[in-house]
Amino acid sequence: MSGKTYLITGANRGIGRGMFDHYVAQSHNTIIACVRNIDAATPLLAVPTGANTKIVLAKIDSSSRTDPYDAIKHIQAQGIEHIDVVISSAGIVKLNTVEDVPLAEFEDILMVNAISVMLLYKAVLPLLRRAARPARFAFVSAASGSLAKMQEYPYPNISYTASKVLANSMVVKMGMENEWLITLCIHPGLVATDMGDVAVKAFGLEKADFTLEESSKNTANIIDKATKEEHSEKFFNETIDKIHPW
Repeated sequence: MSGKTYLITGANRGIGRGMFDHYVAQSHNTIIACVRNIDAATPLLAVPTGANTKIVLAKIDSSSRTDPYDAIKHIQAQGIEHIDVVISSAGIVKLNTVEDVPLAEFEDILMVNAISVMLLYKAVLPLLRRAARPARFAFVSAASGSLAKMQEYPYPNISYTASKVLANSMVVKMGMENEWLITLCIHPGLVATDMGDVAVKAFGLEKADFTLEESSKNTANIIDKATKEEHSEKFFNETIDKIHPW
């Protein structure tokens, strides 16, 4: 699926960085790398690219109500008229039980991990509508965001879990409301990233299940091959052939 315009949030670290590295190596792509701090992310501009692929940096702090709209104005000013694929990857995790989680912390994580996904969608929608159809909106979710399987993940992560459940429901609705848009919720697995390493230590595991490169290839395969009829509005478990229950 080369020759596309991709917008990736959280593009300078974790899963977002893995997706950035995957698509930037292809030819004829435009990669809009959305980051919290532009100055800290300038090394992304020096990453080797595929032939005729270009990189554009845009500021999106997921705690901001206005950054997504400002980012779209910024990229439009640079001549970008459509977006084919949005990958919503930015997120944070804090460990707490329902009893102990501070309300302010809970609200902050809901904002960063869930409400920001809705704001991103609202901001990018005009440019998604201009893409060759179907356009795609992929959300990097988590297995613990499944109500049916929650007992398999008995960790003190209520704010993270609740945020993923909320965002999953919105992403499904996005697809239901637009026949031209493929929306995907993707659990990438336990990946060797900063956040993944925190989980490995917290849960007493030996190591993550996937390298960042392995996970990025699996996730990209879901995004690239998904069809509206067979895959849209579903919750994927690591690979395109495994569905996770809601």
